[in-house]
Amino acid sequence: MANVVAFREPDLPPPLKAGAIEVLEGAWPSGRSLEQRMSRPLANRDYAPVCMLLVEGDLEADAQHAQVLAFLVIPTKRIVHAGREYIASGLSAVSTHPAHRARGYGSRLVRAAYETLTSSDADLAIFTCDEPLAPFYESCGFTLMPTTTVVGGTREQPFRSDSIVSEEGHRKVTLMAAISDPARVHWSDFEDSDVYLELRAGDLW
Repeated sequence: MANVVAFREPDLPPPLKAGAIEVLEGAWPSGRSLEQRMSRPLANRDYAPVCMLLVEGDLEADAQHAQVLAFLVIPTKRIVHAGREYIASGLSAVSTHPAHRARGYGSRLVRAAYETLTSSDADLAIFTCDEPLAPFYESCGFTLMPTTTVVGGTREQPFRSDSIVSEEGHRKVTLMAAISDPARVHWSDFEDSDVYLELRAGDLW
């Protein structure tokens, strides 16, 4: 049976980290060895990342042989938008093991992430994806924001989501979820707007 588990990125057990790396390499090959990747964090720790995994196997009895079927990261940081401060979380590195795709594992994990986010201390969820993937995330509970642009990077070196086009010609779109009452009340502030995450140079989620 497959179960969803979550760990703060620094606390991810080595067998699960190795399994997550296998999933990530299937989606975005890095050219690095497993040993090289194991020595580095799976996500920028400046953003308090939480790793969520869909795992098949008994973690307590035999974690070494547990199979990571799908993986994602929830990064979180404080942002200021329209003069108000919010705790914003996102989704990043959403991926399913190549050998286990088209079985609903990705949607199961993203739905679990949505439930985790909506019961968290975050005010809102915000992230980007390639436009063809928007219906998938909408089916998992998130709201498409067609007139909202996420701006990563820094104020001095902004990295705008509307500046990105994939090799397949797909543009980025924004998905959100209002979690707290302030985010719901001021939801219209996020429409027709640029939302600055103020990350490291070149970073975007």
